[in-house]
Amino acid sequence: PAALVAVAGATAAASFAGLTLPMVDLPSWSSHALAGLPEGPVLGLVAAVLTTTLVCSVQSLLGAVAVDKLVAGRPDLISGAPGSGRGARVGRSDLNRELLGQGAANIVSGTLGGLPVAGVAVRSSANVQAGAVSRNSTVLHGVLVVIAALLMVPVLEFIPLASLAALVMAVGIQMVSLHHIRTVTRHREVPVYAVTTLGVVLFGVLEGVTLGVAVAVAVALHRLTRTRITHHEREGVHHVHVRGQLTFLAVPRLSRALHLIPHGADAVVELDGSFMDHAAYESLQDWQKTHTAQGGSVELTGRRPGTRIAELADSAHCRCRPWTPWRNHQCERPYTASAAGHPGASGSPGADRGPSAGRESSGRELARGISAFQRNTAPIVRGELARLAREGQQPDQLFLTCADSRLVTSMITSSGPGDLFVVRNVGNLVPLPGKESGDDSVAAAIEYAVDVLKVRSITVCGHSGCGAMQALLNSEPGGARTPLQRWLRHGVPSLERMADDTRPGARLAGRAAADAVEQLCLTNVVQQLEHLSTHESVARALREGALELHGMYFHVGEAQAYLLTGADGDGLFDHVEAAADLPA
Repeated sequence: PAALVAVAGATAAASFAGLTLPMVDLPSWSSHALAGLPEGPVLGLVAAVLTTTLVCSVQSLLGAVAVDKLVAGRPDLISGAPGSGRGARVGRSDLNRELLGQGAANIVSGTLGGLPVAGVAVRSSANVQAGAVSRNSTVLHGVLVVIAALLMVPVLEFIPLASLAALVMAVGIQMVSLHHIRTVTRHREVPVYAVTTLGVVLFGVLEGVTLGVAVAVAVALHRLTRTRITHHEREGVHHVHVRGQLTFLAVPRLSRALHLIPHGADAVVELDGSFMDHAAYESLQDWQKTHTAQGGSVELTGRRPGTRIAELADSAHCRCRPWTPWRNHQCERPYTASAAGHPGASGSPGADRGPSAGRESSGRELARGISAFQRNTAPIVRGELARLAREGQQPDQLFLTCADSRLVTSMITSSGPGDLFVVRNVGNLVPLPGKESGDDSVAAAIEYAVDVLKVRSITVCGHSGCGAMQALLNSEPGGARTPLQRWLRHGVPSLERMADDTRPGARLAGRAAADAVEQLCLTNVVQQLEHLSTHESVARALREGALELHGMYFHVGEAQAYLLTGADGDGLFDHVEAAADLPA
């Protein structure tokens, strides 16, 4: 490694030149003394312990976070990255585990009379740059440290401290991200970083971090008190522009600006900030309700012109539960002709929404649904999605089901982002290898899920009232070969299986199939699982014991799920019981 060559070269040059430099000074085992009870004032001892703990903890955590960012910048180390060819991955650091390990190490080191222990990013950064896919270098490093401390003390004492300092500095420079510096500059966070850096260099890690936190708090307070609110009228539309964070400190100025807008006028409120507290939210919401009730219109826009912000909905009158269909939404007010002219205006609550109106406003339904997501759901899942964006997806399950709009996969499986790799098509069909006839989309998804994502389970899910199975039953041989009929030929083996009396039929536990369509839906799940097992990647994973196949049936009218539990071709679907309440 380059670092080893550099240190060895510096050590050799210093030795041959006879330079008088501070060298590594390790304690002698002959003068070693075990730890004893501390002596001195209690407050001084407590302060020393807390200082050492904080310094070591901050240093370890900063190193762990820095390594996580290095890993995130290497897509080839993330499982699931196309072309990575890696089955393993470097996961995120478990910060709790890091601190527990550091605490245990300090207990052992202190008991033996050693120095405090802290984690650093030097070894880990070299580990990442070398393309490692595990943290085994940590154990190897510990073994090498023990060997060096026991057997190589005379050699280590020839190493100049300056060479080690230069090595640490070189590693730190390599970890600097120009993109991050540009981001910090754009967000006006340079003073915080500058003070932290100078504090660490001049005083130490603990003092530098403390100074950085203090400056960050001061900058935040300064920004909170520097909110600028302006009002002007242009072409009959009143504009209120809020620059900065909108908090309770700015509510009086906001109220004065809003009350300059005449009753019934069109208004645009531009929020150029990233934070709004509850007091400001309520003030803006109350004014918006009053202004629209008096015949005016209100449009809320974000930082960029034309970026509309979700309307402030009154949660007390929002009766929409999760998974409520658009047609039953009561949180969003329907658009009217006047609302179409003014994006922020509200329509009549009693506006007619007949079938034709619903079709005409389908685009608006989608927009309102997205707006509700941004308001209600995005704040909840943003942290998890940010983690998935950094680390990449690593689902355990490939879920292959029908494209029917009544099947909401995340609802019936209670799954979240990153849990399911979902493939949907008409009839939840899996074409046999070689029978795709130019459509390799399903086979490609299976190969990607098994070989790249390394999923551990594949589920084929059918459902009641499947239109594809109905069309398959009613199809006539020799009919017109439409795209739908060409696709449904992959379901013909299911039709033949259902008609074969020599094979056990698929069935539901506790009752017979309601009709031929339901019988075909059940049989189709069993048949498509057989098709699935003939794909090369699936067959290989099954032989290695790395993959499981499951069948599932969902009865739409009953909202009841059934799992395939039969063995040896016995297609028995058993209903899934509701989970019992967990004890308090």
